Amino acid sequence: MVLDCLNNLLVEYRVDRDFSLEIKTGYRSPLENVLNNYYDEKPNYRYGGSLAKTTANSNSCDIDLLCYFDSENTDSLELIYNKTIEALRSASYLFEAKNSAICVYGKIGEPKWDTTVDVVPGKYTSNEDKKDVYLWCNRDKCRLKSNPELQINKVKKSNSKELIRLIKLYREFNNFKFKSFYLEIFAIDVVEPEFVAGDNIYDKLVKFCSHYNEIGKTKIYDPANSANDINKIHNEYEFSLIRDYIEKLYRVLLTNDEQTIKNCILNKPYDIENGFLNNAKAHFEIKGGLTNSLISCCSVININGFYKFNESWQRFDSSTILRKNYNLKFEINIAPNFQNGAIVKLIVSNSGYEALKNNCLRGKAEPTEIACRANNKYYYREETTSYYGNHCVQAFVKLLNGKTYYSDILIVKVR
Repeated sequence: MVLDCLNNLLVEYRVDRDFSLEIKTGYRSPLENVLNNYYDEKPNYRYGGSLAKTTANSNSCDIDLLCYFDSENTDSLELIYNKTIEALRSASYLFEAKNSAICVYGKIGEPKWDTTVDVVPGKYTSNEDKKDVYLWCNRDKCRLKSNPELQINKVKKSNSKELIRLIKLYREFNNFKFKSFYLEIFAIDVVEPEFVAGDNIYDKLVKFCSHYNEIGKTKIYDPANSANDINKIHNEYEFSLIRDYIEKLYRVLLTNDEQTIKNCILNKPYDIENGFLNNAKAHFEIKGGLTNSLISCCSVININGFYKFNESWQRFDSSTILRKNYNLKFEINIAPNFQNGAIVKLIVSNSGYEALKNNCLRGKAEPTEIACRANNKYYYREETTSYYGNHCVQAFVKLLNGKTYYSDILIVKVR
């Protein structure tokens, strides 16, 4: 099941106690010692980012180390920022100065770290609640007021944490830029209002990806500072790539096929058409039908599909793309010498997420009607195109002697 697959990925890449201990002893504590020896006074340290928000994955857990000074500290924000750089340089750390953070990624003469650390120096605006902080924006040469407590709590209290982790896994394996801060706020403010009781992680992931075209277009706001336009976090070219990647995942999620979805997330080869077909096969309940080893008997039984357009029936085949809400008719013809006492049924095996959510995957043999045309008897069943996907239809005839013959599989592609 897709749900089991997604939950297994979350478990496989969770940040467990051992990983947390490794982060503390291998990265945080040595950095704090270096900074404490360089600063005139000891700041208040704490985790920020995904570790604090519980949205971290073990394969992409960059550490945000917040180090904030009391509001009475007489050093300017720029000086605090520069002192942090000098402390890291004096201890032979390799780093890159960002806007309000300094990214540490190793030490001179040593292998580059698997986990980078963003050191974020700042100063509390007040010592009363120690929530609002001022950060130095090195690129813009100005200060920025923020509240990491609000940002962290917004995510921690949300119903989107596991969803955010899955999108991060998809991002890392497919190697595209998607800032976590934007991802988090978009998920919570734009998508989460659509969650309903009983939604599982699969449902939430589908709902998130269905909003792909709004990414970078819908206005969203920093919960700590409404003047901070989050949409500036990426340029339009980057947002365009993000939309393409999320749309790709959305199309794959609609297959409801575990292996196809897992391969897409992990950046392995997959085929959407086969994904739909595999999903249809997974709940086919008649032994012998829809299997790769099936030898169809077109000389005994065959099936033709028709859809109604402008009040007339049009023939379609397995390559035809149909729209939703078309009326369909399947005609089954069997050889005259096999008709006496034969039982003729139609197997409709739906595929995809929409059929799953509507409890309409089907897969059982269902009765047909009998009609005559030019004194020739044929069998038929009428259906509608209700769900997005590639749905498999197959007819079979069971003779009085117990032998069963299957028609070729007709694929109904609904888009």
